[in-house]
Amino acid sequence: MASESNSALPQFDRPFRLFAADARVLAQNPAGKVIDIGEIACQPDGPCRIALDVDALDSGPQRDAQAALEALVPLLTYDYLDGLFTSEADAKFEGRIDALPHLEFTLPETVPRELVDRRPPELF
Repeated sequence: MASESNSALPQFDRPFRLFAADARVLAQNPAGKVIDIGEIACQPDGPCRIALDVDALDSGPQRDAQAALEALVPLLTYDYLDGLFTSEADAKFEGRIDALPHLEFTLPETVPRELVDRRPPELF
């Protein structure tokens, strides 16, 4: 039986935000939960690099914190971030989070096939 690709399934764009907070990277999901997902290291008058705590995702050296956040987004998927929000505790942050360098972006969430065609998954 031939399987359809995930691109044929309905997708919904889900908004997320990334923040550079001191030496840490914070992420916020659509529900408003904020979690700590990795480290950002910036050299004085030099490049910044983000290294996430899970799966060794790395932005590579970038000109500043904002550019490092932008370089990180193409490495992320909805399932990856959703898994982190499920498993990580809320981050402790004091102050105005919107005052931090940040980036807003969306990731496509694919609806599971069994919700689209109303057929349960195959059992073996």
